[in-house]
Amino acid sequence: MKRRTFLKLTGMSSASLALSGCQKSNEKLIPFLVAPEDGTVPGQADDYASVCRQCPAGCGILVRVSEGRAKKIEGNPLHPVNRGRLCARGQAALQDHYHPDRVRQPLQRDGERGSGRFAPISWDQALTLLTERMAGLRTAGQADRLALFTPPLTGSLATLVGRFRDGYGCRQHLAWDWLNTEWLRRVSQLSFGIDGVPDYDLAEAQYLLSFGADFLETHLSPVRYGQSFGAMRQLRPTVRGRFTYVGARLSLTAASADRWLPARPGTEGVLALGLARELLLRGVFDQAALQAAGLEASELLGQLSAYTPRAVSESTGVSPADLQATATDLATIRPALIMAGDAVAWQTNGLEAGSTIQLLNILVGSVGHTGGLHFSPPTAPGAGSSFADLRTFIRQMAAGRIDTLLVRGTDPAYSLPPALQFQAQLHKVPFLVSMTRVLDDTAQMADLVLPEHSDLESWDDVVPDRGVSQQVVGLQQPVVSPLHDSRSFPDVLLALARRLGGEVQRSCPWENYPALLRESMRQRLGNPAEAAFQQEWLGLQQQGGLFEATPPANARPPGGTFRLPSQLGSSFAGAAEAFPLFLQLYLSPFFTDGRGAHLPWLQQLPDPMTTTVWDVWVEINPVTAQQLGIVHGDLVEVTSMAGTIELPAVVYPGIRPEVVAIPIGQGHRAGGRYAAGRRVNPLQLLADIHDERHSLPAWGATRVQLRRLSATGHLVAAGHAEGSYRRDILGL
Repeated sequence: MKRRTFLKLTGMSSASLALSGCQKSNEKLIPFLVAPEDGTVPGQADDYASVCRQCPAGCGILVRVSEGRAKKIEGNPLHPVNRGRLCARGQAALQDHYHPDRVRQPLQRDGERGSGRFAPISWDQALTLLTERMAGLRTAGQADRLALFTPPLTGSLATLVGRFRDGYGCRQHLAWDWLNTEWLRRVSQLSFGIDGVPDYDLAEAQYLLSFGADFLETHLSPVRYGQSFGAMRQLRPTVRGRFTYVGARLSLTAASADRWLPARPGTEGVLALGLARELLLRGVFDQAALQAAGLEASELLGQLSAYTPRAVSESTGVSPADLQATATDLATIRPALIMAGDAVAWQTNGLEAGSTIQLLNILVGSVGHTGGLHFSPPTAPGAGSSFADLRTFIRQMAAGRIDTLLVRGTDPAYSLPPALQFQAQLHKVPFLVSMTRVLDDTAQMADLVLPEHSDLESWDDVVPDRGVSQQVVGLQQPVVSPLHDSRSFPDVLLALARRLGGEVQRSCPWENYPALLRESMRQRLGNPAEAAFQQEWLGLQQQGGLFEATPPANARPPGGTFRLPSQLGSSFAGAAEAFPLFLQLYLSPFFTDGRGAHLPWLQQLPDPMTTTVWDVWVEINPVTAQQLGIVHGDLVEVTSMAGTIELPAVVYPGIRPEVVAIPIGQGHRAGGRYAAGRRVNPLQLLADIHDERHSLPAWGATRVQLRRLSATGHLVAAGHAEGSYRRDILGL
């Protein structure tokens, strides 16, 4: 008997009326007496392979689904990026899907821009409104006044967006966010002549030296490198790898090290050259690797003559004894591996400092070898924009050359420092469209809001550009039905292409996005016959993507490309007399650049170094705090050339006395009930200073001053209100 026949015969329509007072809790009582036609079995759970999108690492996931609801997310053991492991951000994607403040249908602005007042409209009305505006621009010969702002794209979505953009005539597409890999690619190009992101073989290394690369938290692919780091330390029965960390702040990654070298901000490159000089003096370096890089040992040693232990110590604040001990480790433990991260990148000398760090990898012979560094396969051309492109984009806004801006997958009104003027110039854009799941800071400014499917409702393919040295194409698939009247971004583009017609429709001929995905995967598989492809396609869905069985053979970079930087000086915004402290902003281990702040599971997780929850704070060395009369939990005013904010103080011994640190990720004006109104956005402090020679951001080159305001910071740590935290933990 069919399900609908059973319901008709039993007269469930009248029964449902009788139970109307408790319909929500009883609506599935009778339907499950007969198995649903979609195959759902009460109480039975199924696991579906997909891809995590909470950061660009592209970890594989298994989503447990029971009775049409996603219940749990774990790592996919078949996926080569994470091999069954998953971080808290990935597991919290459940809350992104079931968030109570998700946008449930298209919205049109119904008040002053920025007021957050919207009126619900249908998808037909929304697409008609946007199509008419885009058609009007094209008819007027102004198609180039349409602009897109997205995160960096790869795979089929990059193909579709490129085809749509070219067919329409849109030349302004900014694909940028905080987690992009531009700096590392530029360092690889400068050091090795390779446009690629290094993949670090931590599991096989016996010595690791990290210059500000917080690979256990946010750097590149934390799940993969966290797993590899565990193998390096514990999985070899007679070998325990050693680890040294260089950085002004003791991060979670630094706390896992055997030795911490708290170098002053902007001096990491000087320390690297001091170590290089020691290796050359001791004659313990890879001669073949040095020659392949076009370098001669005696000539290089002469160029490094000024980087004596005493001179390096005076510049960096690292003692000569610690420098010598680290050089001994590099000289005697093989294979050795050196990493560079955000603390280096976000200085005005970041590119040069990164290059000197890669010189150490050349000297210890780690490039292209087991336990060393390799390079990821190149992603599709144009997958990401540069910081120079971002600044040009803002100038285009200021000049009135952008009429209609479509923002998707990013929140630039929050995540860009106000000193860059994006927020100010956004008011000059006549029509703003935001495609989002939760009304974030950018969506609050929008004229039209389009609700996007959650990751658990969407198709996509994901080609990681970090944490892999083999070709990986993860397959993201919908594991549950859409909860609301939302759509996927690529299907919205295809709908617009059909409505616009002409060249843009011819450029985007696919009926829907899954059709493009199948075509892309078929090409990757060598265009098999239809029957064979159907089997392959089913297998890809079951295992979670297309993965090479083994990584490519190690290959050394082409020789003769390395050039020693001509100078390593760094500069900072703010005179030292007025602003005596260096400001170090760091990506939150849970929210990264703020994209996870709307998830209460992540808000509730204690910060691993301070145990603080639901908050943002400023970390101060105890010596500095005592000099300024600041006690843990006090309310403190932090001032830079760009602005002033008020935050509670965390007295933290794991930081240099002349440095203060603040996590990025809180301080949203919108973003749902769990993100909105959590203190202030620390990005307000950043000055508009950057590496002008290479047009790279210098987020770590701002100086600040502190002033105690009161004892009412209202700081809350896990399990302790402010008063009890002071009394029970600090003994104050």
